[in-house]
Amino acid sequence: MISKQAKPETEPHLIKQKRRYFSFLFVLPLLVVFLLAGCQLQDQFNAAMSRLAATQSVAGPTLEATKAATSEATVIATAAQTATAVANSTLVLWVPPQFDPNGETLTGKLFNQRLQQFEASFPEYTVEVRLKSENGRGGLLDSLSNASLAAPATLPSLVLLQYRDLESASLKGLIVPLDEDTLNVIGQNWLPYAGQLSEIQHNLFGVPFAGDALALVYRPAQTPYPPSTWQELSTQNLPILFPAADPDTLVVINIYQTAGGSLTDENGEPHLDTDPLLKTFSYFSNGAQSGAFPIWDTQLADFSSSWSLYQQQSSGYAIVWASQYLQGQLPGNELTSLPEINGQKITYAQGWLWAIPQGSSQSLEGARHLLDYLSEPEFVDQIDQLAGYLPVYQSGLDAQTNPDLKATLSELMNSAQPLPAGSTINSISPIMESSTLQIIKQQIDYIQAANAAANQFK
Repeated sequence: MISKQAKPETEPHLIKQKRRYFSFLFVLPLLVVFLLAGCQLQDQFNAAMSRLAATQSVAGPTLEATKAATSEATVIATAAQTATAVANSTLVLWVPPQFDPNGETLTGKLFNQRLQQFEASFPEYTVEVRLKSENGRGGLLDSLSNASLAAPATLPSLVLLQYRDLESASLKGLIVPLDEDTLNVIGQNWLPYAGQLSEIQHNLFGVPFAGDALALVYRPAQTPYPPSTWQELSTQNLPILFPAADPDTLVVINIYQTAGGSLTDENGEPHLDTDPLLKTFSYFSNGAQSGAFPIWDTQLADFSSSWSLYQQQSSGYAIVWASQYLQGQLPGNELTSLPEINGQKITYAQGWLWAIPQGSSQSLEGARHLLDYLSEPEFVDQIDQLAGYLPVYQSGLDAQTNPDLKATLSELMNSAQPLPAGSTINSISPIMESSTLQIIKQQIDYIQAANAAANQFK
């Protein structure tokens, strides 16, 4: 509109100005609602506003015109709110790369197919998957901690965590305890070890998706019948590869517990029993002398290193996670459970479990529907077998077609128990690692090392 030269205000003109002012105040809340909903309806809203302004010409607005324009603007603002509600129906998953549904692996394709089936069954939801590394900066647990603190709106509906991270997340209040009354998947024919993994301090926090356990790999052509006890294994001359420099010293602590050792006293404080510790360290002393525990074990800091070195050699054994063997089975190699001590056999289990983040702004009902859908036994059994993990359901073990491998996995899972508590490991592992490295290098007597280690916790 072309402006005209201003004239002195008269009383009627002031009344008309006030009418336009109050009409504008009437429409202003609608404009705010629209801006919050998004700008996708901007053109339509502006047109409605123009029509409303047109009714407020020099003669002032008519009641009918004002009602009509206001009604149109209200409808458009309501549509914007509806669009926002639809956008809030997106469910976000955080998963590690090996379960990427957009990958070219058979595991990924099966996962993607399952998500498509969910969206077809629940059209009110759309699923988005975001990949996070297993650990470290920007990993699953790190991202969960940072988002919970600084940006709760970015939290996912579901997150797939390793057992150790599930424990840490539960103790930090980053995930919610699960309710058996609202989830259909709870306790659905889980194998005993998987059920134990789902609980932290007797509270249910995770739904098992894939399992793993420490095991022994050997070459039947060299050793048709691997030693069944730690005493026998430690005195033979074939090298046993394991990460002696593992910061958590899982193999050492596993042998100690198999020998009957306790990691905590009656008050729950870290503790080491002298006799089981003497037995444990004696195996490493014998092995260092026989060649069963070669000095290069002291250079291995993780199970990936011991598995890699085993594949490069032509003899011996390796203590690895069962998944490492299952994901890349080598011809001429077999899997068996860890040896026993005095008739007792123990191995450590871990796995991947679904959890619901605390404070997620996404639909809790939708998260529960999706969790039920992704925990259906037949689907999980197929995922575990394709991805090279231990089954978490009895049906997954029953579906194993290789009778020898089925028997091995059954024995392995029957002796499996969750990793010791992280706080306990952090207290005990430094002295266990230091003592083991010195014994294998034959720098200290094992009796002296055992007494010194036990005395640190008295």
